[in-house]
Amino acid sequence: MSSTLAPTLAPPFPITARWIISRRMDLIWFIGAALAGYGMFFLHAGLGWDMVTVWFFWVVLIDSPHFFGTISRTFLDREEFRERRTMLLGSLLWYLAGPAVLLLGYGMYHAGVPAYDLPWKVFLALFSLWAYWHVVRQHYGFLRLYQRKNDDVAPLDFRVDGALLYGGLLLPYIAFILRHPDTRVQLGLDEVWAGWPAAGVGAWGWDQWAVAGLTALLALTVATFLVRQVVRVRQGIPVNVPKMLFLLAVVPLHVYVCLSPAVLTTGILGFTVFVTIFHDFQYHAIVWFHHKNRYHKPGVDQSRFGWAPKLSKNLGVYFGCALFFALLVRLFGCSFEVHPGCGPFVLTSDTPLFGSFHTDALLKAFLLGFALQHYFVDQFIWKPSKSKALQADLKLKEG
Repeated sequence: MSSTLAPTLAPPFPITARWIISRRMDLIWFIGAALAGYGMFFLHAGLGWDMVTVWFFWVVLIDSPHFFGTISRTFLDREEFRERRTMLLGSLLWYLAGPAVLLLGYGMYHAGVPAYDLPWKVFLALFSLWAYWHVVRQHYGFLRLYQRKNDDVAPLDFRVDGALLYGGLLLPYIAFILRHPDTRVQLGLDEVWAGWPAAGVGAWGWDQWAVAGLTALLALTVATFLVRQVVRVRQGIPVNVPKMLFLLAVVPLHVYVCLSPAVLTTGILGFTVFVTIFHDFQYHAIVWFHHKNRYHKPGVDQSRFGWAPKLSKNLGVYFGCALFFALLVRLFGCSFEVHPGCGPFVLTSDTPLFGSFHTDALLKAFLLGFALQHYFVDQFIWKPSKSKALQADLKLKEG
């Protein structure tokens, strides 16, 4: 009896599957890490854990260390620092943004303006919006990398894919703001979201109409994307598998978290964990990939780069430095009552500053500078289209 090899089943349509690092690494860190967001959400919605405690461990062990990734490839990279000296030194002014807002409030207070706390409230609101936008922009960056790696560069697909990414993350977020009790109070709405009145019972408020409109626009955006994929397949255009998997990971996560009724029962800190932990894991992985290619390829003269190669000579040294940085920042913060998570050594909220403000507000204003400076710098250092060196460090010219 003769033996034959079983034929290999080919997909019914052409595909491309070129990855940023490798299939395994991408599926774990750039795509599969979305599961961490669902996992954090389950700790709240399924197990009822205290999300303030979860937030503290997340911010120390995962989130704050990723700030060190930016520092290591800018201020600690001699060549990068020399090339971007003006921008990097100027970025340090962000540490003064919060104190400057408080100084404005101080002046308004002594001028007898009743709403002297308004600049601070606006500052905190803008900070939160920029934090979320920072996450959205990183996800868009990964989308563009998968497009570029797989020669998926048609202008129409740039627009349709971008609309799904931005619409899938921003529209649910606006709906979340209109529904969550903490943000509703800031908007002057009733604290409790009324939900959807039964047919013929009661009139809808503008916030309910807005959430309904946002949901409908989201559905239209998803439908447009799906129709475009059908057209592509019929035209014989290869399906970009990594891009599709990435979008399937990131968009449903944000839609599910933002529109879930359970998210309304956690604070803003909990929400921050749910939508940011995916971003954190992506960032850690792409920075490590960058460092390996830039500083540790065979034949590279590491002396050109200063401290960066030394602090990234292996994963243990790199993450140890990142964790040490995070511990310094966060333990200082909670020790002086700036944020929750550990017992304060100094009750800064007992020391008056002016009006209703106390010393903890001034310390918080300064500590927010770490995040603000990170958001600002990241806008400039991850643009492969403007840097041939970054293209090489991310291996974008390889298949």
